[in-house]
Amino acid sequence: MIKQYQINYTMKNDEFYIGWMEKAPQGFAKHIKKVLLILLVAVTIAALLLAFSQKQFATGNFEFGKLTEVKGVYFNDPVPFLKAVNGKDIFGHPSFITIPLIGFGKTGAAGAIAAIEKQKNISLNRKQVTMRGTLLYNDGKLLMQIDANDPIVVEIGADAGNALLPVVSNLGEQVIHGEIVDPKCFFGVMKPGQGKPHKDCAIRCILGGIAPVLKVTDKKGNENYYLILGANGEKMNEAVKNFVAEPVSLQAKVVQYDDWIILYVKEKGIRQFSYIQEHFGGSIASCNPACMK
Repeated sequence: MIKQYQINYTMKNDEFYIGWMEKAPQGFAKHIKKVLLILLVAVTIAALLLAFSQKQFATGNFEFGKLTEVKGVYFNDPVPFLKAVNGKDIFGHPSFITIPLIGFGKTGAAGAIAAIEKQKNISLNRKQVTMRGTLLYNDGKLLMQIDANDPIVVEIGADAGNALLPVVSNLGEQVIHGEIVDPKCFFGVMKPGQGKPHKDCAIRCILGGIAPVLKVTDKKGNENYYLILGANGEKMNEAVKNFVAEPVSLQAKVVQYDDWIILYVKEKGIRQFSYIQEHFGGSIASCNPACMK
């Protein structure tokens, strides 16, 4: 025997809605309005959080198309650079700024300098010169791009006296953590000029002869920059190509040349550094106060 059950269910007519109806019932419309209001608030908050969490554009500048003449002393070592007078300090003594030189495009400056020395049959090393190039600068650092298609050397003067030689300070052997960047793009030519989005470009610049730089951020968010060379001053361009735009750890002898610091990396002294270890396992930058100027 099959029992029959009757289910009584009364549905309010004003709650039933079909899409082709001209107007939604009042109860249904009120519910949808509440849902949409909650979604609107949630989407707005999410959009604001996403916007404010983005990295700001770098403040670097590249004076594209503008050539500037700079007078100073040229040095081949530890990298091609120009030491120029930058006003006077509080005691009235001349103040100097070190300007690393880079080449046009993705090349270093050494080739252009060698061509000039060959053409003029003279060594520019440690000579007072006036050079013409394009300036790029960011975060207290100034670089100059030289182009073989421009008259780079305007004037060649006498050899520099001892007073104009770099002031060198040995800061000892240290282990420093940071990110390897190519200075040309980082200090002004590209935005962004660091991190994964810029990795391929940075590798090509470094392999083209531009000296790699280690960008170090301390616990307070202050950034410091270090030129990277081998233990005996040899180029590290090829050696660092697999470590660019990655957290790395460098074991190196740290030497300050005026307002730049050089890392003379020991053999096998470079390795990848764990992101978790970097952010949760201790100091971001292992560097004594002397090198965080």
